[in-house]
Amino acid sequence: MQNDIIIKKQQIFDENRKDFGLFFTPEWVVDFMVNLVPEEIFLRNEPITILEPACGLAQFLLKILHKIKEKNLNVKTRLIGVEINEEVLAWLNPLKPKETEIIKADFLLFEPKIFFDLVIGNPPYGIPSLSEHYTIKVDNETKEKYRALFSTWYGKYNIYGAFIEKSIRLLKDNGILIFIIPATFMLLDEFKKLRTFLSQNGKTTIIYMGPDIFKPDADVSTVILKFIKSEKISRQLELFEYKEGEIIPIKSNKNWNGEIVTFRTDFSDFLESICQYKVADIYEIKISPRTSEIKNCSFVVRGDEPPGKNYLPILNSRNLKSGGIIYENLTGYWVAKSNIKKLRAYFGSPHIVVGLGFRENGRIAAAIDEKCYPWMGDVYHLLRRNDLLIQEFDLSDDEVVEYLNSEYVKRYIKDIYREITYHLSITQVKNIPLPNKKEWEEIKKYGYK
Repeated sequence: MQNDIIIKKQQIFDENRKDFGLFFTPEWVVDFMVNLVPEEIFLRNEPITILEPACGLAQFLLKILHKIKEKNLNVKTRLIGVEINEEVLAWLNPLKPKETEIIKADFLLFEPKIFFDLVIGNPPYGIPSLSEHYTIKVDNETKEKYRALFSTWYGKYNIYGAFIEKSIRLLKDNGILIFIIPATFMLLDEFKKLRTFLSQNGKTTIIYMGPDIFKPDADVSTVILKFIKSEKISRQLELFEYKEGEIIPIKSNKNWNGEIVTFRTDFSDFLESICQYKVADIYEIKISPRTSEIKNCSFVVRGDEPPGKNYLPILNSRNLKSGGIIYENLTGYWVAKSNIKKLRAYFGSPHIVVGLGFRENGRIAAAIDEKCYPWMGDVYHLLRRNDLLIQEFDLSDDEVVEYLNSEYVKRYIKDIYREITYHLSITQVKNIPLPNKKEWEEIKKYGYK
């Protein structure tokens, strides 16, 4: 009966998922996540409370209920699902088992009278906004409520981060959270407060699942986050990878303070051990003006042709290749030479520029902008520091560009960041190991194949 309900629900979901804006979690992933719940949680004498936020078609509650019945476990449970979408509820309610309770509510504003032993599910992913560019439609008033409620909210926050914080706050001491979420929280600056929150409130286990779970509907690298709420085991981090049916340990950290979480290989360990510097030690890193800033700038002109002989095109990442720059207008924006420094003061001096896109081939693109053109979008600018402490660093900017464009850096980035993000964040650029001349020669001897 339970399998019939799941099949029926999936048929309903497949027919209506575009209207719902949701993704059906593959059944084997649901099984895998439910099997991560410790068996002893179902062997307690006292009743247990289980919550599935943004439950959609209640896949996880159904699977847990099936497990309890299949194993004939004598445990009292209160199974609660929270869902905001009325159309989803209209499909779900006639089919839901009597043992489950489904509540219509915005989970982020939901205020239950109880705390939970287990929170499990697949929260929504996306930037909350009414803009047509984003899928999570949230009005400004509601968004401001979210900002006020969640201490982890930072920058252009993805709503799944708020779901994690809310869920952890609803856990009992020693309660467990199990979510499948994008892997981006491991790396991006927008999640630095969330990573700190996780490190301070319990033990964090991450199982990297890779980029294929939701294809072809979504191209997103996912992880399963298992979190145990307890101050006694706070700052503990474990990273695993799911590969060919096995959970493979990658690394652990018993004193994690919310730093970015990276993978490790023999090569990445070698590169990090041999380089005494990182990019941020030698260079101050700046980001180009965003497209919105360029569009709203009073002295920037848009057009296919320059409005005058003293105008230069504003370049972006498409103008940047490994070791070279295409000084052509690919953006449609122009600025007078006399106004370039008004956009950014450092545009007036030669310096290293770094393109951020790397997911397709694992390579960043770096070059020296000798002509001092203006830039926009996803391009970083490396400005050499003058600190006395780094005077011993003996690579020239040309040699640094050679290194950044090398197969060694390509391999390092792919090894430690996998397929998690399409672009390098400023934190990732800062943390790239940077060798001096002697170390660079040692790296070349190591090889990269």
